[in-house]
Amino acid sequence: MRILLLSLPLALGALQTPASAKVATGVASFAEMLPARTLHCTLARALNLDPSRVQSRGEIQYEGSYPFSLHLPSIPKRQTPPPDPTEDPEPVDPATAITNDPAGLANDGKRAFDRVIDLWPNRVEMARAIGPALSRLIIISDIDTAKGSANLFMAPAADAASMDMSKVYLGSCRIAS
Repeated sequence: MRILLLSLPLALGALQTPASAKVATGVASFAEMLPARTLHCTLARALNLDPSRVQSRGEIQYEGSYPFSLHLPSIPKRQTPPPDPTEDPEPVDPATAITNDPAGLANDGKRAFDRVIDLWPNRVEMARAIGPALSRLIIISDIDTAKGSANLFMAPAADAASMDMSKVYLGSCRIAS
């Protein structure tokens, strides 16, 4: 299943991600490694997202408070643009994993991610198939390495434009290296 990432207007609007996110270019070296990162988040189900407009976080109504943690291993910093969303995904480090989800928000029987586009510290986009025509999308944005914080968006979707609006979760994360 091919998953379309980098074209999620709802997620971009909900997270207010700047359109000017930069992608690193140049030649990779061992010195250019992203650190291992674990995000400890508190997520809530978004009740009133409107995909037809950009909403501030303050306008969104939430339900619940769910702990959720995600580990991103140390990997070489991306030196080329991400693959086209319709291309086969690049290999994903198997250490990339949800490490804590006591409420079962992402409990879909599959642990491995199919696609990860790690543009840290600008954003991280992740997806894994959870059915024949359904994927779980996770987007980490608004990353502030100085404050050790980020925002997380998670939703099941048939493609990048068709999300199950009843299962959209948003939250704030603390970054641990």
